[in-house]
Amino acid sequence: MSASTVPLQLPAGLYAELQSLAQEEQTDPVAILSRLITAARLRRAWLGDLAALREQIAQEGGLQVGATKQEVVETLRRTRREIFGAEYAHLY
Repeated sequence: MSASTVPLQLPAGLYAELQSLAQEEQTDPVAILSRLITAARLRRAWLGDLAALREQIAQEGGLQVGATKQEVVETLRRTRREIFGAEYAHLY
């Protein structure tokens, strides 16, 4: 079963660059376009996940880690101790 095709018009300079890339990678231009589309979809999904994470953080009050380096370090150490106590202490 063959895939249906549609004509695609590109500026000559862009097509020349696409051809050059295809020759360097010893593939066809369609494979390069397919890879670029896949990368764009993955990036879009990643950005969507990042936006959802940022929204969740904002809804839960944000990252309140402190204003100084010492406060940040102490918060991280406290969090690490809490996680260890909750998740790993039973192993020891």
